[in-house]
Amino acid sequence: MSAANYLEVVQNEEGEVVLRRTDTGEGSGEPLVSLRFSPEVRAMLGTHLGEVALAMMGAGMQATQRLAAALPVDEDEPRLLH
Repeated sequence: MSAANYLEVVQNEEGEVVLRRTDTGEGSGEPLVSLRFSPEVRAMLGTHLGEVALAMMGAGMQATQRLAAALPVDEDEPRLLH
């Protein structure tokens, strides 16, 4: 039986909130997503920083799922990002 792939959201030593795979081991591999908040915003959010970061990452994942379902994939056509 293979190990399940799980994702976790953690705050790293530099103060960034990162989304990473749990199966890569502590400190190995690159984060899938990272959010860096300025000191001013960290102070403003206080204990709510994690909640805001989770909401931002969740919204990004939902948007990615909607786009992936709606757009045909054509590898030869250049993509325009706004």
